[in-house]
Amino acid sequence: MAKTKVIIYSEYCKGCGICIDLCPMKILDKSKKMTLDGYYPPVLVEPEKCTGCRVCEIVCPDIAVDVVVVK
Repeated sequence: MAKTKVIIYSEYCKGCGICIDLCPMKILDKSKKMTLDGYYPPVLVEPEKCTGCRVCEIVCPDIAVDVVVVK
């Protein structure tokens, strides 16, 4: 299985939390740090448990999440 990396573009995130709620591995949580726009984007709490399912990327309405394969 390929290793993946989740990239969160906090400048695009509106803090809706959909990715956090729908992540099957529960590896995302709301950041304690607010963005300049006043939102709390998700952060990876256990990136090593990511399976690369891309649910976070697919459900993000702001296109603020990318899941990429790492070589």
